[in-house]
Amino acid sequence: MLEINLLGRPEVLLDGKPVVVDTRKAIALLAFLTVERSGSRDSLAALFWADASQERARATLRRTLSALRGATRSDLIGADRNLVTLIGPTRSDLEILEAEIAATRDHGHDPRDVCDRCIPHLRKAADLYRGDFLEGFSLKTSPEFEDWVRNMSETVRIRIGETYHRLGTALAAAGDYPGAITAVTRWLELDPLHEPAHRFLMLLHAWSGDRPGAIEAYRACVTVLEQELGVAPLEETTELYEAILDEDLPPAPGAPRRVKAETPIRTVQQPDLIDREDELGLLSRTLRRATAGQGCVLSMIGAPWMGKTRLLEEFASNSGRESGILIGRAFRMEQDLPYGVAIQVLAGAAPLIDGSRDEIPDWAVHEVGRLVPGLQSGEATTTPDRFGELRLLEGILTALSTLAARRPLVVILDDVQWMDQASASLFSYLARRIGDLPVLMVLAARSEDDLLPGVAEMMSGAAERVEVQPLALEHLIPLTDGDDNEAARLLEQTGGVPLLINEALSPDADPATPGMARYMEARLLEVGDLARQILTAAAALNGTCDATLLRETSGRNEEEVVEAVEELMAARLLREIPESDGLAFTLDALERVAYEATSMVRRRLLHRRAARALSERGHARSDARLAAAVAGHYQAAGDDKAAEWYHLAGDLSRSVYANESARKFYEIALAVGDPDVTGARLALAEIAMAAGEYERARRELTLASAHAEPGSAGVIEHRTGEVERLLGRFDDAEAHFEQAILSHPAPAEVLADWALLAHRVGDAAKAAELAERARSAAEDDDSPAHRSRVRNILAVVSSDSKEALVHADEALRLAGTDDLLRMAALNNKAILLSEDGDSLTAVRLVEEAISIADRTGHRHREAALWNHLADLHHRAGREAEARDALNKAVSLFADIDSGEFEPELWLLSRW
Repeated sequence: MLEINLLGRPEVLLDGKPVVVDTRKAIALLAFLTVERSGSRDSLAALFWADASQERARATLRRTLSALRGATRSDLIGADRNLVTLIGPTRSDLEILEAEIAATRDHGHDPRDVCDRCIPHLRKAADLYRGDFLEGFSLKTSPEFEDWVRNMSETVRIRIGETYHRLGTALAAAGDYPGAITAVTRWLELDPLHEPAHRFLMLLHAWSGDRPGAIEAYRACVTVLEQELGVAPLEETTELYEAILDEDLPPAPGAPRRVKAETPIRTVQQPDLIDREDELGLLSRTLRRATAGQGCVLSMIGAPWMGKTRLLEEFASNSGRESGILIGRAFRMEQDLPYGVAIQVLAGAAPLIDGSRDEIPDWAVHEVGRLVPGLQSGEATTTPDRFGELRLLEGILTALSTLAARRPLVVILDDVQWMDQASASLFSYLARRIGDLPVLMVLAARSEDDLLPGVAEMMSGAAERVEVQPLALEHLIPLTDGDDNEAARLLEQTGGVPLLINEALSPDADPATPGMARYMEARLLEVGDLARQILTAAAALNGTCDATLLRETSGRNEEEVVEAVEELMAARLLREIPESDGLAFTLDALERVAYEATSMVRRRLLHRRAARALSERGHARSDARLAAAVAGHYQAAGDDKAAEWYHLAGDLSRSVYANESARKFYEIALAVGDPDVTGARLALAEIAMAAGEYERARRELTLASAHAEPGSAGVIEHRTGEVERLLGRFDDAEAHFEQAILSHPAPAEVLADWALLAHRVGDAAKAAELAERARSAAEDDDSPAHRSRVRNILAVVSSDSKEALVHADEALRLAGTDDLLRMAALNNKAILLSEDGDSLTAVRLVEEAISIADRTGHRHREAALWNHLADLHHRAGREAEARDALNKAVSLFADIDSGEFEPELWLLSRW
C-alpha cells in the first residue's frame, strides 16, 4: 500500500516505511497524480517543465516516471503513449479527510447541519489537518504547478475551516464547551481575520460561563483587525460584545443546528437602456457593412456617465449571435502597463484561437502566446529579440484574420483615452489592415483631446462616428407617461445622465438627488460596514480586480467577500467586467470617493497586501503588466521592493518591444532606489540608441559607468564606442573599443564594430585584421547572431566584390529572424549589387530594409536607408522618386538628437 501525506510537508510511505524520492519534481508529480488520478503526457510535461521545449519536457517526464516506479513499485503508476494514471492501491491523508467529511452527509440532515454521529468523523478530519496542502513545498520553475498548489491549498483551508465550524457547533450542542472552544480556536489559527469565528468563540466562552474569556476573545478580535486591516470590528461583533456585558445572550444551542448570520441584500435590476435607438441603429448598419468584407473603425465620443459602456454592452449582446465579440477596456491607473488592453482582447480570443489551431500557423499562435501565455507552446523567451515587434504584430494580425474568415469579428475598445502605448500601437497597426476583412473595430473615448497618436489616428480616420450626448427633454417625456413638467423636473435633477435617470425612476428612489459629488458619497453610505471595507480594498486595487485578489487584499475570508460583493453589485457600486472574472466600479467617481475617504495608513496596508498577493501569482515574473502592477502597489505602500519590481517590469516590457513603457519603469525604479543602477542605466541607454537619442544615450552610459561592476564595464565601453562612432568622434570611439575588448563577454561584437570604424577612417589593413579577429571570436562562441554580424563586416571591408557578396549572402542567411541583423545585411548587399549594376534588386532590398526599420523604430538607420534609396533612384534617373526619398530621409535625420550638429550622422551608410 502506497501512502501519500499531502497535508503539511509531503511524505511518501510504502507498506508503512518511508520512501526516498530523488527529486522535488518527482514528489510534485506523485502529489498531482494522487489528487487528480491521471493526466495526459503533454499536460504533465507542460505543467512541470514549462521552461523547457516540448520534446525535452516529455523526455524528462519519462525519466521522472521511471524513477517513481523504481521507488514505489512499478504496478502503481500506469502510462501509455498519451495518459499517465495512478492505478495501484494508494491512499492519502487528503482522501481520508474528504471521506470523513462525506460520511457526515449520510445522517439524514442537511449537509451543513451536524448531529452527535457527526462528531467522530469531524474530529478525525480535524486531526488529519497537519498544515497547508504541500506546506513549504514549491517549484519556482513551474508556475502552473505553483498555481495548482495555491488553489488546492485554498480549497483545503476552506474545507477544514468549515469542519472546525461544524465540529465546534456539534460539541457546543452536546455541552462540550472546552472541546468546542478548542475547535474554534484552531479555526481562528487558520484564519485570524474571520469575524464570524471570533463571534462564535465569544459566544462559546459566554455560554460556558467564562465571561472574562468572552471579553478577552473580543479584545483579541479588535487587536488583530486593527493590526492587520486597520479597521474596527463589524457592528454585529460590537453588538454581541455589548450583549455579553449586559448578559443578554442568545440561548446556547441545546440541539444540533446551523448558526449563520444573514444580511439582507436588496436586489436591483440591470438599468434599462434609455432611448439610444439612433446610436444602436448606426452601430448595426456599420457592422453589416463590415460583415460584407469592408472592415472599418467606428469612433464613439461621450462625456463620463453618458452611458457609452452600457450602449456598447447592448450592442455586443445584440450582435453576439452572428459575430465574435472581443472586448478590451483601458483604465486610468493602467496607462503605463504594456499591452494592458491588448491582453484583454487576446484573452477573449484565446478560446477561438485554440479551437482553430489547425488553420492558424503555429508561429502566429506562438506570437499571440507572448501576451497570452496559455496559448504559447515550446520554450518561451523573455529577452528582447532585437526589435522583433513586427513579428508579434503580424502574428496577432494573422490569428485574428483567420478567425474573421470563419466568423465576423467585433473588437470593442472602451475608454481608449487611457490606453497604453503598446496597445495603441498594436490596434493602430490592425486598424490599417482590416479594410478587406469582416472586422468592425469600435473605439469609445470621453473626448478627442490628449489621445495617444495611434489612438488619435484611428479616431480621426474612423468610417463612422457616434456622439453620445445627455438625454434631452423629448427622451424623458415617454418615461414620465407624457408629463412634461415631471420630465422637466427629472432633467433638472439628473442633468440627462442615464444612470441617474434610472436611479431617480427606481421605485425606492429618494425624492431628489443632490449634486454629483454628494450623490456619490450618499451611494457609499447605502451599504454596510463590511461592504464598505471591501469597497475600500477595491479602490486601492485601482478599481479593477477579481474576487480572489479582493479577498487577499482585504484580509477577509471568501464567504465575507462574496457576501459583500453581492451587496455592492446589488447596490450598483461594483459590476462584473464582461468576458472575465474581474470586478470594477460602476463609475470612476465612486472609486475616487472611496479611495480618498481612506486613511493613509490603511491605504498603505492594502497596497502592501495587494503587492504580496499579485507577486505570488504564477506569471508575476514573466508578465510585464503584472510585474508593473506589483511595483505600483509596493510603491504606494512605501516598500523598497518597488524598485526591484519596476526594474523587472522594464526588462519584461523590452522583451515584448514596449520600449516607452520600459523606459518609464526603469526611470521609476531608479527614482525609488533600484540597487542595480548599472543595469537600469544601460537599458535606458540602449532604448535611447534605438530611438536615435544619442545625447541621451551618452548621459545614461556615463551614469552607468559611474556604478559599473567589472562584469558590465566592457558592455558599457562598447555601447559608448558605438555612440561615439555614429557621431563621428572616431578617436574617442577607438579608445572605448580598446577598453571594451579587455572585459566584454562577447568580443566578436566589439571587434566587428571596431573593424567598421577602421573602414570608415580609411585604414583598410586594420579593418581587415580586426574583421578576421572578429570571425575567429565568433566561431569560438558559436553564435549565429555574432557570425552574421561578422559576415556583414567582412562584406564591408572585403576588396573583392564577389567575395563581399558571398559574405553578404551568408550574413543574411545567419541573421534568420533577427530584424536588426537582417536589416544590416539587406542594406550592405544592396550596396554591393548597386555597385555591380543591379539597381532594381538593390532597390527591392533597400525597400525591405526600410520596412523593417519602420516597424522596429530604429530612426537613424531608417533615415540612412531612405538616403540610400534616394541615391539609387537618382542614379537610375528617377528624379521624382529620388526627391521623395530624400525628403523622407531629411525629415528623419532632423529628429536625431546628437546634442549639437554632427555631420557624421548624415553620412551613415553601412553598419
